[in-house]
Amino acid sequence: MSTDNNRLYVAVGVLAVLGGALYLQQNKAKEEQATYTLEGKTSALPDIGATDEKTNSINRVVIQSPPGDAGAGEEVELKKEGSEWKLVKPVAAKANQANVTSLIGALKTIKMVERIDPSSKNYDQFELSDGKALHATFYNGDKTVFDLYFGQDGSRGQMTRIAGKDGVYAAKGYSSYLFKRDAKGWRDLGLLKFEEDEVKRIDVTNENGSFTFERKVETKAPEKGAAGAPSAPVEVKSWIGKFKKAKAPIALDIQKFEPTKVDDLVRAYKALTATDFAQNKKPEDLGLATPTATVVFQLKDGAQKIIKLGSTGENSSRWVQVGDSAEIFAISSWAGDWATAAEEKFKKAEPKPADKDAGAATPPPGMPPGMDPHGMGE
Repeated sequence: MSTDNNRLYVAVGVLAVLGGALYLQQNKAKEEQATYTLEGKTSALPDIGATDEKTNSINRVVIQSPPGDAGAGEEVELKKEGSEWKLVKPVAAKANQANVTSLIGALKTIKMVERIDPSSKNYDQFELSDGKALHATFYNGDKTVFDLYFGQDGSRGQMTRIAGKDGVYAAKGYSSYLFKRDAKGWRDLGLLKFEEDEVKRIDVTNENGSFTFERKVETKAPEKGAAGAPSAPVEVKSWIGKFKKAKAPIALDIQKFEPTKVDDLVRAYKALTATDFAQNKKPEDLGLATPTATVVFQLKDGAQKIIKLGSTGENSSRWVQVGDSAEIFAISSWAGDWATAAEEKFKKAEPKPADKDAGAATPPPGMPPGMDPHGMGE
């Protein structure tokens, strides 16, 4: 009997030990599980630390685009001089201030939301290896402020790598629209800027001849007001248009001239923005050694805005040079067409001819078509 009791005591003891071990294991599992909660995951993720202080300190940006992206593998360098950003590479020019400011401001929205891989061995798979990723480095002088790589984009977020730290992270808040620009996306492409009312004369020369448009201001006689008192005089602004054919001796008034067409010409150029710019091209390569058209805007203050047009480019755009600048840009075909226009473009539209049968009387039922219902077809 005592032997059976001893065996029972041993069994109870073993069960107690096993139960205790199971209890400890379950508690440990609960503790580990807690580290995988959203809060636990977030606390373990890196923060790029894009504070106002850091972003405001940035004065140089270098972006290396992978082959096949908007930049086609080129390196873009932007540098702040005083309060203005300049494009340093691939060409020296004034930068698009709004685009650079938006890029730097976007750093504050980038947040790591998940660790995809703790190692560096799968960088190539996620397009985060050198040569596959978009590499953006932000500096304060020679000191690196942010150094980031951006690869694949998917439902989990933008695959991101932080320089100097192993691991693949999914980030939210990244905008490829702000980061993936080619050189023309970083360049200020504004060419002309003036107000419509500042223009007093326009001279256009092209293969068709030469145009002169001069602003005409007339004072309209005052009209009686509602109470019988005369109202204030009204200024009426319009245009006088003359055209001289290429081999004609003198310029003549444009017949059936439509002044509002000149207003359209002014609107096409008053805030002219280029669609592209030429690199490693000479004026003779793009028809600008002997321009196909020249437009001169004379302003009230005596200033001139001159633009020379050359050959056509992609999508019927026109290569141009502005003022004395040697730089070559492309403008839209809509703006270019005003400079290369013939005389007809500035005339009133001719009414469409009426249908010759539109006024013909409808013959009564049973009468053959063409028979005059009031006579014998005469």
